[in-house]
Amino acid sequence: MNNSHQLYIHSPSIQLEYLCFGEGEKTLVCFHGFGQNLMVFKDLSLMLSNYQVVSLNLFFHGKSDRKGGLKYLYQKEWKTIFDGFLHHLKIDRFSILGYSLGGRYTTSTLKSFEECIDHCILIAPDGIVKRSSYEFATFPLGSEQIFGFFMRNPKPFFTFLTLLEKTKLFNQWTIDFSRAQLQDKDQRMRVYHSWITLRKFRIRLAELIDKINSGTFQTTVIFGQYDKIIQPKRHFYFLNQIPKAKVIILDTGHTKLLNESFVKVSDVLKKA
Repeated sequence: MNNSHQLYIHSPSIQLEYLCFGEGEKTLVCFHGFGQNLMVFKDLSLMLSNYQVVSLNLFFHGKSDRKGGLKYLYQKEWKTIFDGFLHHLKIDRFSILGYSLGGRYTTSTLKSFEECIDHCILIAPDGIVKRSSYEFATFPLGSEQIFGFFMRNPKPFFTFLTLLEKTKLFNQWTIDFSRAQLQDKDQRMRVYHSWITLRKFRIRLAELIDKINSGTFQTTVIFGQYDKIIQPKRHFYFLNQIPKAKVIILDTGHTKLLNESFVKVSDVLKKA
């Protein structure tokens, strides 16, 4: 396949940008985290000579877009979009990997395509347990509008962050990270559109646990011990309920976790 950026045009209002690395017999479909792009999996592809790594840009990243239609992305819509994407690339079986926000895409894909999946890899996956900041920002009764106002008007937003800092409701790392990441207008609007659109885009925890335990695919879950965004300690219940899965805790935080996971990912896929 052509190792240059490609577009899958699902409809006049929906498109996915993707890139295929390598020409291995097996396929690994990858979803990056918020604010990243499909190039983050290039180094991983160099470790997987037997795989073709198909890396997608999430909606509102790069040229991947979803305009019009329903406000929220639902499972049924994603199933139709991704089914078309698989047919577009003539993919019958594949493994799947998602990091951070990409974890929502991964688990939602698992829900509809588990019979086609060989290995599911979740790296600090978002959407497994609820996060207070996300739930507040996307709660439909008023706070969603407040969130949108703040993303368009940064001065009140940063004042609000200072007030939050004083309440001690959110850890300091998250507040400092928000200040650093949301200085740019385009980045703030990417946050807004991504968070709001994906508010209902998640699989129920009980259903995910059941699929992992009863499915024929293998599962690997990787967390960073010092991750302040997707904290492993908040996922203990989930991890205790999936004895079939391989669980790896690395000695790192959120931002470095993806790259530091590549060796582990390569190891588990080579043994698959």
